Amino acid sequence: MDSWDLVLNPINLKKLSNGGVAFLDAPTEIFPTVLNYLGLNPNSQNPDDYKIATEHLIKLRQSITYFHSSKLINDLANGDICVAVGWSGDIMQAIAATKEANNDINIKYYIPKEGAIAYFDVFAIPKDAENIDEAYAFLNYIMEPKVIADISNHVFYANAVSNAYPYLDDNIKQNLAIYPSPKIMEKLFSLQVMPPKIEKLMTRSWTNVLTDR
Repeated sequence: MDSWDLVLNPINLKKLSNGGVAFLDAPTEIFPTVLNYLGLNPNSQNPDDYKIATEHLIKLRQSITYFHSSKLINDLANGDICVAVGWSGDIMQAIAATKEANNDINIKYYIPKEGAIAYFDVFAIPKDAENIDEAYAFLNYIMEPKVIADISNHVFYANAVSNAYPYLDDNIKQNLAIYPSPKIMEKLFSLQVMPPKIEKLMTRSWTNVLTDR
């Protein structure tokens, strides 16, 4: 269950297809994931690598119920699908929804042992912003330990404010899917900004995957 083989091995995925399978509609994340699974550089700029990844995804396509980046939350919580490739916080929200509904649906989230993407959401102030003082005031507020901890407790995503740790709920700070262990962190990788030609290649290849061509 803790291996990408569960959903990226065509044989295994076909066995799960009757229960419903959802993948993120996010080519800039799915392609690096597949490249890494195939032993290739997840930040590859080699067009041939994307051809290999596309061919592999097309093999999986017939077993995937749909590609969507938010629908899977409710579908997991309602038991309408049996497996999903999704963002950690979204899966945690689905888990919280099942507990609140007490519907006997058991959802587990795994960071695959082969490694996965570590990503970061950030705030940015536009270069031509007019209300600079207000922007900094907002950022200062968000970075208050108790404030950012409350956000993490609500959306199930880790935050980068170290002083917020004592204010986190135990089920958040003790959850290795939210705050991975050093051993797990060693397997995670971040994404690089790709040149326009690779971005276009991913978009075009993704269309081929979605249309099963």
